[in-house]
Amino acid sequence: MGKEKKSRFDGFNLLGIPLDPTLGVGDRVLDHIDESIEVERRKEAAFKYWACCPSCGKKVIRQELIERGCYACRWQGTESELEITEAKRKGGPIGFEVGKVGLSQKKPAKPYYSICPKCGHKVITEELEERGCYVCEYKPNA
Repeated sequence: MGKEKKSRFDGFNLLGIPLDPTLGVGDRVLDHIDESIEVERRKEAAFKYWACCPSCGKKVIRQELIERGCYACRWQGTESELEITEAKRKGGPIGFEVGKVGLSQKKPAKPYYSICPKCGHKVITEELEERGCYVCEYKPNA
């Protein structure tokens, strides 16, 4: 006497005729999608291969983030700072007062791209500061 699995769409009916809002996709496909999403989440949690950059939030390979920093915002930090920010995101206990971490006390990293004040093109910030804009030849220190 096994339990019959209840459909997600039991409440949808029109004049006693059951309606399927998935237009024929059905429960099996949706269950398969849910299972595959859950498998990916478990893999990600188990392997700890990926990490989110504390500064910009990009998904980066954990080891590369610790060794070289973030490729997008150039955040450089230690493994302990990375663990603190991961614990903050999860909302779990950290073991000390969160307000006194020190991450927010760092000066913010420069953005990778800047907009040229003269022509409005997107230019790499470092290049704009060193050589100027490649489009309109604007020099910030001139």
